[in-house]
Amino acid sequence: MTLVIKGIDEKRLREFKAEAIRRGLKLSQAFEEAIWLWLNKREILGEADANNIAYEREKHRLKKYHGKYAVFAQGELIGIYDTIDGVTEALKKLSPRPKHAIVVRIGVDDISRGEMEWWGGSISQ
Repeated sequence: MTLVIKGIDEKRLREFKAEAIRRGLKLSQAFEEAIWLWLNKREILGEADANNIAYEREKHRLKKYHGKYAVFAQGELIGIYDTIDGVTEALKKLSPRPKHAIVVRIGVDDISRGEMEWWGGSISQ
């Protein structure tokens, strides 16, 4: 299969190619491995780590939702909610039910202090 990808950071792509060479892989093999790792990141990292990575990846996009709640679970941004009740309902509806989630009140909470992590039953700070 031929694949064309636009908009990739050139420096990062050079590093990726160099690492593939160091490992003795063709670029297509390295790309397939990277896809597999990305798709299985929750199983490899653990739920809390995957949620923290998702938060770090998305936090710069959240600024326009100041005062609302962002929910990260299952290694991704689940949604933006106006109230904590909306957060609770969203978490209860997830299947499989996550053991860990991060809930951040945008522009108010400081995630570096571990605020609003959900451990499967209640919101704790």
